[in-house]
Amino acid sequence: MYFKAAIAFWAALMVVAAVAWLTFAVKIDSMVGILFASVCSVVVGAILAVKVRSNSVGPLTLLAGSAWILYLFGRGYASVSLESVEPLPMAYFFGWLGSWTGALFLIGVSLVILCFPTGRPVGWWRVIGLGPLIGTLTTVVGAALLWGLPLETLADADLLSPTRWYPLVDLGFILGFVSVIPATLSVVARFRKGGSVERQQIKWLLAATTLLAVAYVVGAMSDDSNEAVWWVVSLAVAAIPISILFAVLRYRLYDIDRILSRTVSYVVVIAVLAGVYLLALTAMTNFLPSGSSLSVAASTLAVAALFNPLRRRVQTWVERRFNRSRFDAQQVMERFSGSLRQDLDPDTVVMGWVGVVSETMEPASAGVWVRNDFGTMER
Repeated sequence: MYFKAAIAFWAALMVVAAVAWLTFAVKIDSMVGILFASVCSVVVGAILAVKVRSNSVGPLTLLAGSAWILYLFGRGYASVSLESVEPLPMAYFFGWLGSWTGALFLIGVSLVILCFPTGRPVGWWRVIGLGPLIGTLTTVVGAALLWGLPLETLADADLLSPTRWYPLVDLGFILGFVSVIPATLSVVARFRKGGSVERQQIKWLLAATTLLAVAYVVGAMSDDSNEAVWWVVSLAVAAIPISILFAVLRYRLYDIDRILSRTVSYVVVIAVLAGVYLLALTAMTNFLPSGSSLSVAASTLAVAALFNPLRRRVQTWVERRFNRSRFDAQQVMERFSGSLRQDLDPDTVVMGWVGVVSETMEPASAGVWVRNDFGTMER
């Protein structure tokens, strides 16, 4: 319970920080595209981290998105503090975070590509993981040594780059950047050698990582001032968490469809109830004296009375469309359970049970073994 609340709180905090950075931004450039990719990573990573704690894909995706958001927010917050008459609270801490966390973004992206969907690299491809791990080590050591530099230096990339210890952080950027290409090749190899189920799991990630690798190569060969190329790179980065989410939804990789269907249900319920409340409040204020609390009370009671019936209807509607096969299976089981209360004939029960299994599981064949007084026989 506390773990889920902590993950949800952190994800919400990162979204708020991303929105806050947009108010700091002097101009809208390709960094906004990578910010969008980071927010997608945070949301997808938080969902997977809560649902599948034993799999590293969720925490790595959450780490990658959070790192870039902290990188942009920290630098922007420090710059605003330097321009203010009075220093902003914790400006130095956020400026220090903004000086090195960006390297963890590329490191996290390469590890996510390398570990999806099982949560760990396979075979000799584990060797590729040494690059991101070494990059993480150099980045953390460099970050510790950067503490103590003036805030003006931490907030300005041109002043920070020539400092003595920043090359350690820069090495983290380079290793994370370079590791994306072999990580993409590992996805290609797993796709070619994997079975039908694994191919279905990684085909969308393969398309996204291929796009990212091509965009990275083109971006590295082009002029840094070419914003169009880096917008393509930003969108390619955003395709990674989106493809993972699509794979999870389409192929039910971690049986996460139930939590998502419930989330959609409650979002719809809240939206409908908010609309009902506002309409009821507006209608009643036209007939009641201004300032009367009766309209607020009546609207609140109406919303409270509608909550449970509306929730049941919306949940049924969402599950019928979001997870049709499970909904149909539940309906079949409920009909069979109801028939058992009225019909206790053994032959009818056995045939009904075989019918339920055939309709819900769709096996190639189905049979029931029944023990009688003379031994065991098949039906």
